[in-house]
Amino acid sequence: MKEQTIGKTVTKATHTSDSAGYALYAFGGLGTEGLLMAAETMLYGQSFGDWTPEKCITHWLLTCLIWGCFGIVLAKRLPAAPQKKLQKKNAVAAAVLACVSILLTSLAWNGFKPAIEAAHLGAGKFAIQYLYYAFESWLVLLIVAHGQLAFEHRFGSRNIPFGGVFLAATWGLVHILTQGTATGIYTVIQSLLFGSVYIFLNKNYKLSYVAIALMFML
Repeated sequence: MKEQTIGKTVTKATHTSDSAGYALYAFGGLGTEGLLMAAETMLYGQSFGDWTPEKCITHWLLTCLIWGCFGIVLAKRLPAAPQKKLQKKNAVAAAVLACVSILLTSLAWNGFKPAIEAAHLGAGKFAIQYLYYAFESWLVLLIVAHGQLAFEHRFGSRNIPFGGVFLAATWGLVHILTQGTATGIYTVIQSLLFGSVYIFLNKNYKLSYVAIALMFML
């Protein structure tokens, strides 16, 4: 009996560390953009704000390629999604949270984000920028999903948005350190909303990705 208990404890700890590690790898994947940008800045001898549209587009496409590689590997580490029917009340709750997210973004941007970016970037850069957002949303989902699994393996509770907390403690904290308190707090709130939507959508990876991507882009 004692050996069985020890075995279960070891297995739980292993699953927890594995899932937490995968979530951190996804977060690290996002961080590779900083390394890429540093290399490009040295190569061009210019800061990002001075790059030509072609250089910006190249940067975004290279970032998407790197993030895509991380996404493919880490998505394979997820277990099969729960096959649970989505209840109407959960779908409504997820939709409400998505609307709250879009409202917060509109307030932060002083208008509808895609319209502002389209006017500022032009059609070509806008399209690639939003492709970039799609890949970033994928890694954000993977942080939430693997982070959720890590906490569930450790604590057992399945209805608390631990994945959103994990995202807030990583992606959100970095925004506080690099982009200021206001942007950081906004990102932390968004992280918790993403994690909550993931729970309401029964941890369905595809539905959650669509929801998180829309929340992120709009």
